[in-house]
Amino acid sequence: MKIERLDRVVLGVRDMDGVSGFFEDLLGLRFDPLLSDPAVGMDARYSREGLELVAGHPGTAVDRFTETRGEGVFCVVFKVADMDEAIAHFRARGLEPVNDVTFGAMREVAFHPAGSHGMQIVLAEYPERHPATDAVLGGA
Repeated sequence: MKIERLDRVVLGVRDMDGVSGFFEDLLGLRFDPLLSDPAVGMDARYSREGLELVAGHPGTAVDRFTETRGEGVFCVVFKVADMDEAIAHFRARGLEPVNDVTFGAMREVAFHPAGSHGMQIVLAEYPERHPATDAVLGGA
């Protein structure tokens, strides 16, 4: 199993606009428009620099996280080329998936932080286009 790269660090937040404004001002980041998925129970904003902000809908894991621990690092996401191979690799080391979701062409599988020294690891698999393709097509 090969990790392609660190994909992003995800912060659980309560105030999406306030937190995105803070990091835009502090670090000069620019966040993409808000994405909301009622089925997953989460709102998200991604920055090209590798920071994602998530706010959970009531009763979701992200909501429970921010209610009990406050805002902060929720998980670290690694991009993999072969999700099934990566899951088998993690299972062989005693880690079981706790969540497996698909957003469009992206699949993400989460592993509980208790099995990885307190860090929730999420694996992401998605097709990747060359940046020139996105520039020409406008991200379509």
